[in-house]
Amino acid sequence: RRMGISPGWVWLFLPVCQALLVSREVSGRVGETVSIYCWYPRGYEGYNKYWCQGASHHSCHKVVETEGREVPSQHGRFSIQDKHIFSMVLLIVKDISEVDAGSYWCGIERTGRDLMAPVTVRVVPG
Repeated sequence: RRMGISPGWVWLFLPVCQALLVSREVSGRVGETVSIYCWYPRGYEGYNKYWCQGASHHSCHKVVETEGREVPSQHGRFSIQDKHIFSMVLLIVKDISEVDAGSYWCGIERTGRDLMAPVTVRVVPG
């Protein structure tokens, strides 16, 4: 069987690696509220974070963004919250339905190429 890295070790690698940490896949039943977490490297606290939906990071459209603040921001059934102390961005999708299934990208706006990481959202019939 494969040995995973214990969660405690992950923090040691974060400052060095300019990458986002997200679950590969999140699933929820129709009508449920789904939460998706995205951890980012230290130093990006003040940057604008966003979640966008679409198969490719080039063509995805933003569903919600932080505008660089910690204050939760909401757009329809989508809300985003940036928790600086944990270097973590949270996406909450309320009352999830089949149309919400597919690829989402956690993103951080920066000069050059944005930092982005994909998450697959599966929706199970209620």
